[in-house]
Amino acid sequence: MPPSLRLFASLLVTVPVGIRAAPALEEIIVTAEKRAESIQDVPISIAAFSEDALERLGVYDLKHLAAKVPNLVINEFTGSPTTVRLFIRGIGQGDVQVTQDPSVALYMDGVYIGSSVGTAFETADIARIEVLRGPQGTLYGRNATGGAINLITYQADPSEFSVRQLLTAGNLDIFRSRSIVNVPLSDDTAVKFGYSTSQREGWVDNLGNGTDWGEEDRTNFTGDFHWEITAQQQLDYKYEYSRIRDTARLSQVLEFNPAAPGASAIQFTNPAVNASGQPVEVSMSRLEDATSYDLQERGDVKIRAHTLSYAWDINDRLSLRSITGYRDLDAFSQMAQTPTTSLFGLYSVTNGLPETDFNQFSQELQLLGDANQWTWVAGLYYYEDESEESNLGDANGSEAIPPGELVDFTSTENTSIAAFGQATWTPSTLDNRWHFTLGARYSDDNRKAFRDNNRVSFGFAGAPTNTPAFTENYNKDFDKFNPSAVIEYDVSDFISVYAKYITAYKSGGTSQRSTSSQNFQAGFDEEDVTSYELGYKGDAMEGRLRLNAALFYMEFDGYQQSVQTGTSPGERDFVNIDTADITGVELDLSLALTEELTGSFNYGYLDTSFGPSTISYLRIDQNSPSGLVVVTEGLTDDLALAPEHSATGTLDYLHGLDFATLSASVSVQWQDQSLSGIQEPVGVLDSRTLLSATLGLSEIALGDSYGTLRVMLWGNNLLDQDYYIGNIRQGAFDSLGLIGLATFGDPRTYGLTIEYDYR
Repeated sequence: MPPSLRLFASLLVTVPVGIRAAPALEEIIVTAEKRAESIQDVPISIAAFSEDALERLGVYDLKHLAAKVPNLVINEFTGSPTTVRLFIRGIGQGDVQVTQDPSVALYMDGVYIGSSVGTAFETADIARIEVLRGPQGTLYGRNATGGAINLITYQADPSEFSVRQLLTAGNLDIFRSRSIVNVPLSDDTAVKFGYSTSQREGWVDNLGNGTDWGEEDRTNFTGDFHWEITAQQQLDYKYEYSRIRDTARLSQVLEFNPAAPGASAIQFTNPAVNASGQPVEVSMSRLEDATSYDLQERGDVKIRAHTLSYAWDINDRLSLRSITGYRDLDAFSQMAQTPTTSLFGLYSVTNGLPETDFNQFSQELQLLGDANQWTWVAGLYYYEDESEESNLGDANGSEAIPPGELVDFTSTENTSIAAFGQATWTPSTLDNRWHFTLGARYSDDNRKAFRDNNRVSFGFAGAPTNTPAFTENYNKDFDKFNPSAVIEYDVSDFISVYAKYITAYKSGGTSQRSTSSQNFQAGFDEEDVTSYELGYKGDAMEGRLRLNAALFYMEFDGYQQSVQTGTSPGERDFVNIDTADITGVELDLSLALTEELTGSFNYGYLDTSFGPSTISYLRIDQNSPSGLVVVTEGLTDDLALAPEHSATGTLDYLHGLDFATLSASVSVQWQDQSLSGIQEPVGVLDSRTLLSATLGLSEIALGDSYGTLRVMLWGNNLLDQDYYIGNIRQGAFDSLGLIGLATFGDPRTYGLTIEYDYR
C-alpha cells in the first residue's frame, strides 16, 4: 500500500488527545445536493469557503482558489489571460475550444457557465464557493466528469439597509475597489447593487511594441432584486455585467537549439546565437522584461448575464425551484504563445487574434420532497448555446490578415435536455442510521458546427504552408443514461462513512482548429467516467476536531485528448483514448487548538495511468495522395496537470481586544511536479511551495451609528518562488529549436486592504 494510503487508513482510526478545551468548529452549510445541508451530512468530497475565509486566504478570483484545494488545478489557457482551465482529480479540459465542453462544471447561483472564455471574472459579493470533487453526473449533468464548482452570491435583504466599501492597494500598482449597497424597498422587497474594479500593472516589461505582459484591468457590476411574495414564495432577479481587459502572460523559451532544422525561422537581434550550433539556455527563471515583435494588445471581454430564480414551498414537505439563466459573451484576445525574450534577441510572434461571440440560455426545474423516511429531488433541464469565433490573425504566426478577409471561422449551435432524480431512504427499522441513495440522469445532446478554413496559412518563417482549404459542417447526436448509488452509515451522531458508485459523461464534438475536412466531419466520441469512492466524515473532541476523507478509483472510456494534426501546434483535432485510470485520496483535517487558534491540513494524492503507450491519428501530409497520413506517437504514463501529491496547511488566530478583533492567518501550499500534456515530448511543471499570510484588525467600532472598520495587511507568494503554470513541449516547437515554452505564475504580491461596513 502506498504511504499516502496508509496515512489515510491510520487517520481514520486515530484521535488526538491532550489538547485543552476549545470552542467547536463552525458548521458549514452547502447546497451541493440542491438543498441546504451541513457539509458533514453530504456524502461528497467537498471543500467550501465563506466570504470571510476567502478574504482571509487572499482569494479574489477563481484562479487563486487552486492554491487552497488539493487535487484542484486552475490555470490560464496558454496565451489567453481571460480563459480559465479547471482540473479536479486530474480531469479537465486541456485544449479550450468552443466546439468542446469543459470537464469541470462551473455554476454561478445555480446557472451553468458553458464557456471557459471569460471565466477570469471577479464579482463584488461572493458569499460562498463550493468545490465538489469527483464526477457529479446525476445532479450536475454531462459536463461534470471531474466535478463541479459552485459560486454563490448574496441576495438582496429586505431586513436592513447596509453599505460596504472595500479598498485595496499593493505592489505592482495593485488597486481594487468593491462597493455594495443594500436598500430595502418594503418589508418584503429589496435591491442590492455591487460594483468592483481591479487593476494591476504588468510584471514583465515589454521593450517592444504594445503593452506589458500580465496586466489586469477588470470591472464588474451587479444589480439584485429580491421579493418575498408570500411566506412560502420568493423571487430573485440578478443582472451582471463584467468587462476584462487583461494582457496575456509572457510565454518564454527556456532553451534554444540553433542546430534544429527550423531554427533559422526565428527572428533575432543577435545573429551570433545561431553561430554556436549548441543548445543555449536562455533563462530558466522568470524574466523581468522581454521584447515583442508584434503589437501586444489588451484583451477585451464583455459579459452580460441574467438570472431569475423562483422558490415555492408548497407545503412543509414539498418545494418547487425554478432557475432561468441567460449569458452573453463578446471577447477579443491576443494569443502570444511563441517565446519571447530580450536576453538572446528572440522575438514574440502573435499566435492568433480570436474574436468570440457566445450566448447561452438554460432553464432548470427542481421538485424537492421530504416524506417520512424519504428525501428526494427530481428535475428537468434545458440548455442551448450558440457561438461564432473568427481568428483575425493567422493561426501559425503571421501578422493580422487585412480587414474584410475571413480567416479561420467556426460557428456552433448546441442543445441539451435532461431529466434527473435522486432519492434517499432512511429506514426507521435500522435505527435511522443507514441511508440508501439512488440517482439517475438521462441526457440528450445535439451538437452542430460549421468551419470555414478558406485561407492561406503561413508558418513561422512567413512562407505559405499550403494547409488545405475547406468548408465543412458537423452535426451529431449524443445521449446517455448515468446512474449513481450511495450507501451511508452513521457510526454515531458525529461520524459517518459512505460508499459511492457514480457515472458521468461528456458529449462528443469536433475541433474548431481542425485543418482537415475529414477530421472535422468525423469529430470525436463522448467521454465516460465511472467512479468508486469510500468516504469518512467525522467530528470528535466535542466538535473541536473534524476529519473528512475519501479514497477513490475512477476509470475512463474514450478519454478526449487534443493532438496536433496540422503543420503548426495550433492546428489540432481531438481523439478518444480507450483507457485511463485514476486512484487517489483526499484528506481534510481541521482542529480548534485553543479558543483562539485553529489549524487545518488538507492533502490530495493522485495515481494516474494510461492503458495504451501510443496514439494514432490522421495528420496533414502534402506528399500523401490523400493529403493525410496516419501518425503514431508515444504517450506519457500519467495524465496532464495531475500532481501526485498536493497539500495545504493553514493556521488562523483570532484574539478579542477592547476596541477590535485581532486576526492573523498563515497558509502554505505545496504541489508536486506534474506534466503539461500527455504526448511525448512533454513539458514538466516543477513542484512549488507558495506561502501567503494576512494580519488584520476587524470590527473596529466607529460609534454607535457609524459602522465598523476592518484593516488587513496581506501577502501572496511571499517567498517569491518562480513556478510554471504552463510548459509546452511539442514536436513543431522542438524543430524550431524552441525547447520548453514556459508560462510563469504570479510573483510576490502584497498590500493593504481597508473595509468599511455600515448596517
